[in-house]
Amino acid sequence: MQICLFVLAALLCLPADGAVRKRKVKARSNPDTLVVAMPSPEMPQSRRMSTSAYPVQISVTGRVVQIQSDHNQLLPIYNQNGVLYLTARLNKGTNWLGGLPRGRYFINNRPITIN
Repeated sequence: MQICLFVLAALLCLPADGAVRKRKVKARSNPDTLVVAMPSPEMPQSRRMSTSAYPVQISVTGRVVQIQSDHNQLLPIYNQNGVLYLTARLNKGTNWLGGLPRGRYFINNRPITIN
């Protein structure tokens, strides 16, 4: 009698199509594996920002930066902390760069302030 009840309970718990369902387990983040970048004495503290391949003329008008270039090129723009903010694709001629948030930027190692 007990065996019949056990078999009946097992049949009721299994899905009707015979598929075995597995419980989803969420991946937990382990705080012990957190990697934090620490400055090391082997790495130089001053890193040189990259500049454009060809010379450019830069002027700021309000919140828009006007960049004059004689060649098609990529121009890296760094924020005030020296971290790469964006890379602008310049076309030959006059380029207008708008939409930068207020702050201080470095373009071709020159400080530019957007008010």
